[in-house]
Amino acid sequence: MSQTPQKPKQKIVAGPEKAIIVNQPMVRNFSTGGGHGPEDVLVEGDDKIVTKKWQGYPPQNLNVIGKPHPPMPEVAIPRYTGKAEYATRINFPNQVWIKVLANPHPRAKVRRLDASKAEKMPGVAYILTAQNAPSTYPFPNELFFQGELVAMVAGDTEDLAEDALDKIEVEYDVLPFAATIEQIMAANAPDLREGKAKAIPVMSSYGDIDKGFAEADLIKEFTYRWDGAIPVPIQPGGGVARWDGDKVTFYGFGQGIYPQRAGLARALGINESQVRFINKYNGCTLGGGMALARLNPWIAYIARQTGRPAKLMLQKDQELSFLQIKPQNIVLFKVGAKKDGHITAVHRTFHVNIGANDSPQGGQGQGGGRSELYLHVIPHWKETGFLYRTNTMLTGPSRSNMQQEFKWGWEQMMDEMAEAVGMDPVKFRLLNVQHPGTVLTHEHGGVTVTPMPESLNGTLTYDSYAVVEVLEEGSKVIGWENRNRAPGGAPGRFKRGIGVALNQHHAGRVGYHDGEVGFTWVTTRGSGNQGGGGGRFAGGNANPTQGGGGGTGGGPNDVYHAFVDLNAEGNVVLHFAQPDSGTNHATSMSMEVAEILGFTDLKHIRVIWGDSDLTPPAPGWNSGLTTQLQGGALCRAADLMRQDLLQRASTALKVEAGKLTIRDGVISSKDNASTRTTFVALAKANGGQIRSEAACVHPGSIGRSMNRGVGCCFAEVEVDTYTGNFRFLRAAYCHDSGNIINPLLGDGDMHGSLTQSLGMATEGIPWDKEFPGTKHYAVGYLSHRLPTIMDVPEQTNVFVNSLEPRWFFGTKGFAETAIGAPPGALANAIYNACGVRIREHPITRDKIMAGLKALQARGGQTA
Repeated sequence: MSQTPQKPKQKIVAGPEKAIIVNQPMVRNFSTGGGHGPEDVLVEGDDKIVTKKWQGYPPQNLNVIGKPHPPMPEVAIPRYTGKAEYATRINFPNQVWIKVLANPHPRAKVRRLDASKAEKMPGVAYILTAQNAPSTYPFPNELFFQGELVAMVAGDTEDLAEDALDKIEVEYDVLPFAATIEQIMAANAPDLREGKAKAIPVMSSYGDIDKGFAEADLIKEFTYRWDGAIPVPIQPGGGVARWDGDKVTFYGFGQGIYPQRAGLARALGINESQVRFINKYNGCTLGGGMALARLNPWIAYIARQTGRPAKLMLQKDQELSFLQIKPQNIVLFKVGAKKDGHITAVHRTFHVNIGANDSPQGGQGQGGGRSELYLHVIPHWKETGFLYRTNTMLTGPSRSNMQQEFKWGWEQMMDEMAEAVGMDPVKFRLLNVQHPGTVLTHEHGGVTVTPMPESLNGTLTYDSYAVVEVLEEGSKVIGWENRNRAPGGAPGRFKRGIGVALNQHHAGRVGYHDGEVGFTWVTTRGSGNQGGGGGRFAGGNANPTQGGGGGTGGGPNDVYHAFVDLNAEGNVVLHFAQPDSGTNHATSMSMEVAEILGFTDLKHIRVIWGDSDLTPPAPGWNSGLTTQLQGGALCRAADLMRQDLLQRASTALKVEAGKLTIRDGVISSKDNASTRTTFVALAKANGGQIRSEAACVHPGSIGRSMNRGVGCCFAEVEVDTYTGNFRFLRAAYCHDSGNIINPLLGDGDMHGSLTQSLGMATEGIPWDKEFPGTKHYAVGYLSHRLPTIMDVPEQTNVFVNSLEPRWFFGTKGFAETAIGAPPGALANAIYNACGVRIREHPITRDKIMAGLKALQARGGQTA
């Protein structure tokens, strides 16, 4: 009997799906504000601060960085085998299950609550209400939005706890409410700010706005509306608490462990040393999930009162109320421009629904979103804002803080102005955006730019900023020259179009490590961290309406600590706080450490993370800065270890340290390879371990020069003019990535980024539209549309390695450089395809059809 010959096994090699990497030269006179010359150091600022270029590790002849690497085994294998310790998977014997009773009204107070029937039910262990909540962390006095917490029931099983909820009798005093921006702006809107002005005003300006409009050849006015949005976390929100004596172990959800640990201790009135916070894995908080930390103290309190482990896992129909969302807003532009396309003046007026927050959160006080793009070169501008408290859940950072929701208007306005002056939209943007070498005064920079250590005579200069390259390379990929010259001009039912949008994010900036002047500057003056790690937005205080129980502060609290151990097996173990959210940042940071310590692979790198008993203090991760800040501490620790190992080897081998080389755990003489020692030998000689510790700090709003992140999205769509349906066909997603560490990770991250932005462009928050007066968040969220595999476009990621000269290997944060662009790019592409301009978010077939009918009524073509 013959046997079919078996094919030889093929090794599976990890690699990006479809990515283009553009490498810039280290020495050049483009894409730089002066930091890419042939010199070995940068000398900056009035104080002539000296920074060794690349921190001494230039982006050349690299063994690990820039090559695709799969996730670290100790992180990935538990995920793939279902053994990863997500909080929602943690269960203990004798555990109680918590269910939440939520407020069904937009705004109310509890007049009477009777839980006596529920308390007598079999299997009910504890009921927490405003009457017996801890004095250090009370329940909200006023139920400020629909879905707010009224009571929590702990039962022996989920079903028993849920049954008990039905037996709790509640009578409400329903109060006047305003949930939407239109409702709160109305003349008869209720007083939600206790006698203070209805709106919190914010204003900034530069130049002479009247002079700018007088110099313009044409002036246009536009209005855009964003209806709110939320990227949906995959993992249900919640946590598990277990007490052992007076110490609680909490398995949580979020983007950090130490901020949540501090908030939990503060809310319970105990010392931080009494809290062990574990968050090794979570299913994509996406920023919005940071607000869930406000529930943690009540979970822990129930566990202490019952003497049993306690677990809460929110139902999906309740979750939206406990997340923080992208704010609803209305933006009005008045723009003046010369015939040659130069913008002379912009006055932007914005009205923002900041939800239940009683003060601006997450950048909303910074001009209603990040306006650095374009304003940093426009000679005359004014920003006038009004921030309104409403009966809506918390607003704040949720995957790209203040990006999609404000770039939606900015990027459509830029296209409309390009059309008004008769210019190509790409050329119009390049004419009116900052470039490498753009010099910026603090006053011109507005509220997001303050004096920095690198300030020179009150000015700052854009440096590694690849705005030209991302637009040029994206144009090539998408075939920009093939777009319709006249919107909707192509014949036929199905019309294709191409659009573009640009985005800038603060994430491009790198931090300061200990030993640098900037580190002392920031830690002694307060960092002004824009996002920290879930702090001011997920719990800067114990006020439940502010998400108490999460928080971080500014200044020294924003320091990322890390240590690196070399053990007797020759393995290098990284200890850091940050939870894994599927982002695999542990792999990128391991690659950096491996490169510094002379390894050619990751076989001898190990990671320990996400447990406050095992890792040093640090804020959380956010804004695409994890590998720059937590990674900066690890890089600095690895650098110190390298110096330490070379000195130890020098003593042992009696060879000058400068004449030694390191490769794969072996230190040898450059002159005589047989004169050598190993990492193992040096560790054993030191008792089996060598440790190196270091720290890095967020530059906040007072550091680190203008090496920011820039990106863009080119989108091609097809519109069915008979139905109004559209398909997202292709995307060129382009990023100034500094120097991409792991192309495999970067490619995967950017696929998620684009898909999320597509979802947020086409779905808003369900503002009581479906069944007014009912649990609209429950109904709406269960019907909340998310992109499926059928909706995802063909995507080419373009990574431009601009090589940031101030940081290790030229890297900088890039994860959110382009994420704000897709909604605006899609709107511009739809306009190019069929001539319909959608100024009111979200993009829907009904709006496209209405626009097509309006065009037809005016005599325009639709097919």
